[in-house]
Amino acid sequence: MGLGIHIKGLTFEEVDSFTDDANDSFRRMCHNAPWESLRSGVSQFGYTVFNTTQLHRLIEELESLPESEITPIVRKVIDAAQQTIRRSGYLHFIGD
Repeated sequence: MGLGIHIKGLTFEEVDSFTDDANDSFRRMCHNAPWESLRSGVSQFGYTVFNTTQLHRLIEELESLPESEITPIVRKVIDAAQQTIRRSGYLHFIGD
């Protein structure tokens, strides 16, 4: 199993969830990200939670990647982050 991504509402109710792609590419991209980036904080093996303020920055980081690095899973995470912001919720990343 790979990285799990969970959209949670304001009271932490589960709204939606999905997992990284078969190549575990989102987890690997986060692991290799510059240390000062928000995505470098996504734990490979633990539990990471981003609030709406952090999600705005995460979206900016992901959208500023070179076009060749904006894979379908990156687009899905951007969409999940936008959904989470609209709900004033939290985006959870659960490592394997």
